[in-house]
Amino acid sequence: MLGKKQRALALTLALLLSLMVLPARAAGEIGVTINGTAVLYDDGYGRPFLDSAGRTQVPFRLTMESFGCDVDWNNETRSSIAEKDGIRVEVPIGKKYLLVNGKQVEMDTTAQVVNSRTYLPIRPVMEAFGASVTWDADSRLVVINTVGNLLRVHFLDVGQGDSILIDCGEIEVLIDGGNNNTGEEVVSYLNAYVDGPLEYLIATHPDADHVGGLDSVLNAFDIKEVIDSGRSADTKTYRDYWAAVQAEGCIISYDADRIIPLSPLAALSIIETGDNWDTPNDCSIVAQLTCGNIQVLFTGDMSQRVEQELLPLFGDVDILKVGHHGSATSSCTEFLSVVKPEAAVISYGLNNSYHHPAAATLQRLFNLGANVYGTGKSGTIILTTNGLTYSFNTSQVLTMTDAGA
Repeated sequence: MLGKKQRALALTLALLLSLMVLPARAAGEIGVTINGTAVLYDDGYGRPFLDSAGRTQVPFRLTMESFGCDVDWNNETRSSIAEKDGIRVEVPIGKKYLLVNGKQVEMDTTAQVVNSRTYLPIRPVMEAFGASVTWDADSRLVVINTVGNLLRVHFLDVGQGDSILIDCGEIEVLIDGGNNNTGEEVVSYLNAYVDGPLEYLIATHPDADHVGGLDSVLNAFDIKEVIDSGRSADTKTYRDYWAAVQAEGCIISYDADRIIPLSPLAALSIIETGDNWDTPNDCSIVAQLTCGNIQVLFTGDMSQRVEQELLPLFGDVDILKVGHHGSATSSCTEFLSVVKPEAAVISYGLNNSYHHPAAATLQRLFNLGANVYGTGKSGTIILTTNGLTYSFNTSQVLTMTDAGA
């Protein structure tokens, strides 16, 4: 047991530590915490404030360095720049948008220079890095959290194609790899997230816009298991992919019903939809991700025919990866009425020759009240979830004006 002097010393040390951790904030002043640690603003760095749009503006350098970013300033474009984990965010002063890895994302306010200090709107900037941002009105505190976010899903911008990374701690799953000309881009992106081997590589079906880049991935990483649809194609792209699979010497399996554990709270379920459909699209591997209470459904290029005939296999989800790049031949009303997504993501290339996404598909999603995001508009989209809530790194949703002509 501690003596009186030791107890007194322990209490004194605890008090001193608490004073070091918790900054003094005047009544009504806005504070910011990042993963539970307060950002220590002062008059030298500047202090957060609400702008005319009611958005919280924070001092750029101190906030982003506290978040772990490398920061810079481009005097020519008058833009603040922050980089972390392969994500580069540029915020031009006075413009209602930011650039996430070069893609423009709209905001409803602007970055500002006040008293020679640069301030950024905190929510859109932090969400661009996949962080969750909440506001505690009672304590006037902006709460930024990444530690509790157990899982991220990256919908990569690979133009007119699909490539999705599920990153769950030390386990990563890649679903498709885009076209031949995006393979190296996919590899470069994965380098920031794959720690050790890439545990699972899923090739949903043999079309070039899904398997084209996978030979590059197979050559670049140690793959533990490839999950294939079982369908082949008489194309050089498919042959290159399959040769790379054979050369890898990894486990090869097919799309039978199974559950793949990712963490104590997360698992990926493969849903067997049959292998005897007329087209490779309809034989796409379908998978559902569960993280706590959050459900994400990945449908490859599955068409309305399969959706309708296999409705009993599906249930209510939170997020839908829209089938076949938002084509009119997918995401029928009956299917959507069963899965009822709150949010949807469409992977497509801007101004593509297929006219994706289709106006009819967008309208069916909007009729549900779903927020619809698209890589053609926002670039790479990152979904972050802690199993209870989820957020996206963009607030830029699709509208009917984004439908293919």
